[in-house]
Amino acid sequence: MARSVAWGGVVLTAACIPLAGLIISQPHRLPLSIEDELRSPFAWVGVLAFSIVGALIVSRHPRHLVGWIFCVSGLSAGISAVAAAYSEIGLAVPGLVQGAAVADAVSSLAFIVGFLAPTTLGLLLFPGGRLPSARWRPIVYLAVASLALQFIAALLGQTGLAHALNAAGIVGSVATTVAAVSSLVGRFRGGSPETRQQVKWVAVAGAVVAVDLAFEVAVFWIRPAFFVDAFLVFNVAYTAVPIAVGVAILRYRLYDIDLLINRAIVYVSLSALLAGVYAALVTLLQKVFLAVTGQRSDAAIVVTVFLLATIFTPARNSLQSFVDKRFKDSRDLERLMQALESEVQSVIGVLSPHRLASRLLDDAAEGARSPAALFLRGTNSDQPTFTHGDWDGSTVLVVRLHAGDREMGKLALGPRLGGATFSARDTARLQKTADLVATAFAMSAEQEINGVGSAHADSAR
Repeated sequence: MARSVAWGGVVLTAACIPLAGLIISQPHRLPLSIEDELRSPFAWVGVLAFSIVGALIVSRHPRHLVGWIFCVSGLSAGISAVAAAYSEIGLAVPGLVQGAAVADAVSSLAFIVGFLAPTTLGLLLFPGGRLPSARWRPIVYLAVASLALQFIAALLGQTGLAHALNAAGIVGSVATTVAAVSSLVGRFRGGSPETRQQVKWVAVAGAVVAVDLAFEVAVFWIRPAFFVDAFLVFNVAYTAVPIAVGVAILRYRLYDIDLLINRAIVYVSLSALLAGVYAALVTLLQKVFLAVTGQRSDAAIVVTVFLLATIFTPARNSLQSFVDKRFKDSRDLERLMQALESEVQSVIGVLSPHRLASRLLDDAAEGARSPAALFLRGTNSDQPTFTHGDWDGSTVLVVRLHAGDREMGKLALGPRLGGATFSARDTARLQKTADLVATAFAMSAEQEINGVGSAHADSAR
């Protein structure tokens, strides 16, 4: 059901293109401000790209929020264009159409959903459909509030209050987009090598949108006459987001949709091939029977179906092989080796106990916003192995590193900035990570002992 709805949205979005063109092609004397925009290919590439990418995501993950945001975005942007064309032709040619003012309001509302929702909420929830953490909920509230303000402004029409609400909503959307890009940077820094590859281009596209939105706001307030040209620039930036997500899907196997696309190409091609073969064989055999017997025969259809059943599997396998060669990245080896290199580099970073202890100390201090911290290796050591900041002995929280029954060290954190306290969740998070680090310490110690034992055994021989 979800797949049908999503792809139905793609069809409706595509139908908006000729419909908007048909509307603005009606005879009119006055030039339409939207005419050049609708005739620009950039006005539709991003719209279709959002709709198609959203449908692909929903086809694989029916409840994925990013997929549905993209689907609704593409369709809303298409509806916005059609409604804008309808309202402008109605204003340019009085009496030609009815409800031009209502269409103008619909266009504004659909524009907000179509162009601002995916570049705010969509980026914030990418790629998993969830927030990075609960701390990001205020950003979601800001995004929704900003969109709501612009909705209200569109309904109020050309009034002073509407302009003020719209300005506040746009500023909020720009701030949300910047925050969403920051969340993507955070996902990149804390993600696996594969996640980093999937997120990086979307983060770049989001940054382009954020910069362009800020530029649009400045242009609108300083030189409104250039706003139309600026909107064409925004279309290019807007299009970069679904293209970046498409790259993540096809090149880095985001959402595992590459297999779905692979199969779609194979079976669409196979269906077209078999349909062509069927039509050709039926026509040919009918002519043969007509030449031999003087009349048509249903045997032509039976023979054709039998032949198609015979060639179905070989044809499918041949097409699968062809599509695999063309569809799969020709640089699979390079990409896989790069991923392995990244994983090995990550492992090297934790194989060294000293490096791992330093990383734990620095990350814990930074994440807790504690300007000073120290790490003690072992149970009886009073000398700090590492320190972070200017440690003065003020200890607010001590986290012990346990590997089973063994205590491998202690992590001490000083007062947090602003006098904040450590919540139970903060303590549990630190303890879980500390125990994992302690396990790595224990494994490293065992490897050193085994290495020394092997060396003694070799020398004894």
